[in-house]
Amino acid sequence: MKKVLLLALAIMMVALPLFAQGAQEGSKASGPDKLTYWAPMSTKIKNANDFSELPYWQEVMKRTNTEIEFTNVSSETKILGEQFSILQVSSDLPDIVEYKWASYVGGPQSAIDDGFIIPLNDVFEKYCPNITKYLNEHPDIAKECSTDDGTYYCFPFFRGYDYNNNSLLFSEGIIYRMDILKKLGFDKTPETADELYDVLVAIKKSGLVEIPMSVRPDHINRVFAPAFDSWDSWYVENGVVKHGYLEANRYDYLAYLRKLYAEGLLDNDYMSVNKNGMNSMFLSGKIAIGYNPGSLIASAVKTMGPDVEISSAKPLTKVAGTNSKFAKMNTVFDTTASSAAAITTSCKNIEAAARLLDYAYGEEGHMLANFGIEGVTYEMVDGYPTYTDFVKQNADDVMAKYMRCSVNGAFIQDPRYIEQYYDTKEQSEALSMWAQTDYGKYMLPPVSVPSEDGAKVASIVNKVNTFAEEMETKFITGALELNEKTFKEYQNQIKAFGLEDALVIYQKAYDAYMAK
Repeated sequence: MKKVLLLALAIMMVALPLFAQGAQEGSKASGPDKLTYWAPMSTKIKNANDFSELPYWQEVMKRTNTEIEFTNVSSETKILGEQFSILQVSSDLPDIVEYKWASYVGGPQSAIDDGFIIPLNDVFEKYCPNITKYLNEHPDIAKECSTDDGTYYCFPFFRGYDYNNNSLLFSEGIIYRMDILKKLGFDKTPETADELYDVLVAIKKSGLVEIPMSVRPDHINRVFAPAFDSWDSWYVENGVVKHGYLEANRYDYLAYLRKLYAEGLLDNDYMSVNKNGMNSMFLSGKIAIGYNPGSLIASAVKTMGPDVEISSAKPLTKVAGTNSKFAKMNTVFDTTASSAAAITTSCKNIEAAARLLDYAYGEEGHMLANFGIEGVTYEMVDGYPTYTDFVKQNADDVMAKYMRCSVNGAFIQDPRYIEQYYDTKEQSEALSMWAQTDYGKYMLPPVSVPSEDGAKVASIVNKVNTFAEEMETKFITGALELNEKTFKEYQNQIKAFGLEDALVIYQKAYDAYMAK
């Protein structure tokens, strides 16, 4: 018996190196998981052909043992739309696609029904403990990123964790030359349309600047409409879905802007103003009041000199002392950015794709996505991830390459990022003021329109928005006289396009959403 045991032991000793060598060769043969990934590339990312050249993605691939072949396209809206249309008819889809799936014709359910992407409920349960934990802990947010029957379709971009005191939901507002207002006897920023008018008249009479106020055309509704409880999109009031173009108070909003334009209080070339133009006009002292993201506040504070006092303000409101009914406000699940990652029906290794995407929702991936590489882009200081001088000296470029917090993506954005990115006192104050709105009570959540109605609604909304932009510009500039007759004709044409029919569809979608 003893001899038998010794013989068996000798055989094992000889065989073990062979087994070990075979295991190593098998591991080497399998290597990293290989995936293909299609996504838009933010304009903030400079001097890179695709994501594989970015330190962030290089680190992700190393940590997850994944080799990714990227196809990156322009994030410019028109080009992105064209490239996505080409992708839709491709016979060889990439494994993962980042896109604005809420805008898919017919909604996300149509993307599943069309055989483009796969439902993810079972995938989350089997392979994705991190995002599953988040969704279980935040059922209200989970409703936002699923279809009416509770089907998950993407790995979303989340702005923080909920709607409570969330500075990530606000990113822009009015900016004032407060030193000019004080010279003219105004000790606080305007709250209502009438107060703003008085300020603009005083600025124009003073001759201190060339133009009292300028606003980009895509921002004009955000600035002025809240002063009249008006809005240019869907909203919900007492459980009823409404659209601002159909409401009577839209007339008051347009009449006010016509008055500002006619009296030279609003930049008469506002239709040609873009982000860079707005920045240039404000920083050069050409205007006293503008509207832009908080980065303009920082530039003004740092470059315009000690005698210039910069202030932002809470959104305009109909009644002084109250919060605005509407304002520019983001949702936690961002449906406006092309950042939600879906797994396509062409993916052969669903587990690898799922585990790669789930990584960003865990603690380690969360820190990488928001703060980059410890010791390079951040250090932990008293438990707080603090950006290093390497980031602070060239924040936009470094952050775009070493993390995803400033360019969006499939992960959870951390408020501690914006606390440091907005590094001036004036920016911190602005974040607090921009949040003084009740829009969260009226915002239409990201409902799912049934696939059979999707194309119809999309067609209606596109026609209405194109027509409304053209007509409202004519009313404001005086190219078309604004009176009760012309305004009624304007609204009747909007109704003729079918906006009331779309409203009925959205009401049903909202009711279904609330019943989830």
